[in-house]
Amino acid sequence: MSTLAPRWATRTRGRCRDPRGGKLEATERAALGPLGFACTARNAGFARSPSVVAHAVNDPSLPKLVTVGSVNFDSIPRDKTATLEKILDFVRDASHQGCDLVVFPELALNAWGECEECSAEGRPCGWHLEQAELIPGPATEIVGSLARELDIHVIFGMEERDPYDAGTLYNSAVLIAPEGVVGAYRKIHLGIPLETDRFTPGDRVPVFETRLGAIGISICYDFYNNPELSRILALKGARILVNPTGSSDLPGKGPMITYTTLVRAQENLVYVVSSNRVGEQGGARWAGNSVIGGPAFPGFGKTLAEAGREEGMIVATLNFDQLAAWYDWLPWREWRLGAQRYATDIIAREFSEIADKAGR
Repeated sequence: MSTLAPRWATRTRGRCRDPRGGKLEATERAALGPLGFACTARNAGFARSPSVVAHAVNDPSLPKLVTVGSVNFDSIPRDKTATLEKILDFVRDASHQGCDLVVFPELALNAWGECEECSAEGRPCGWHLEQAELIPGPATEIVGSLARELDIHVIFGMEERDPYDAGTLYNSAVLIAPEGVVGAYRKIHLGIPLETDRFTPGDRVPVFETRLGAIGISICYDFYNNPELSRILALKGARILVNPTGSSDLPGKGPMITYTTLVRAQENLVYVVSSNRVGEQGGARWAGNSVIGGPAFPGFGKTLAEAGREEGMIVATLNFDQLAAWYDWLPWREWRLGAQRYATDIIAREFSEIADKAGR
């Protein structure tokens, strides 16, 4: 019997037996399930999940097919106006190719790169304070107008100015729907010291409800080196994870982007859209390799579309009927929010104790 069975389940000579009456031959279930589980959650009697899980996976009101675009994007350093025009051109191209959602990299609007002034001062320099924007603001209004015209969702990275403190900036990614700005995620895991000199970390992990389904956003280091954030977004109901990133072209970066995308997709049973920058800035070259991936059974992760190092857009269609079928064999969210809720409590307690000790 699967070790994930609830406490009231017992094992009797190769059978998974529910004391409340049901039983199932383990060999039969193993033959039926592509993951090889002897007992599925449904037949072993796992507690059903909160409604957020059903909403994330099987909500009949959500589209079964969603077409997404991910842009290998070359921002124009210190020319936000010209960069914004490029973003608009790619949004038009995405609409022409039938995309419901198009994703741009981390700080795409602001040509993310090192700043000697910020590093020297240990805080945002005057130029960055001046060119950062509020959300909603001028750039989101322009993109939002086009999104409304083309009936498309857009996510792009930008420097956000705090509405209550003009000296505080965030490394943010904004989600714009045809109806307007849905919200923005502020990067939590900032690179040290390159980003901490300029930005303040965010303090929320939001999941955004759209007519495409729930979308979770993480940014670069949030995603690649901190798997907890993707897990939280998935537990909160996201069925699409979006990763705007600004990853330089160091040895092995391209495969790392692809492999991590597939791991996050597989372990959370979600689709993942990663978008990275290309080109050169300040002597550094960006890795590109934007990728769209999803889970696969049998196997481990499937690349749906993958870019190289040149500017351009990749497009893939996400099949949520297929995702629901896979989830039916491994309803991990139901387990973690139902019969295995204790595990979530244990992990939360352990992280809290680690944080408390680190703060002493």
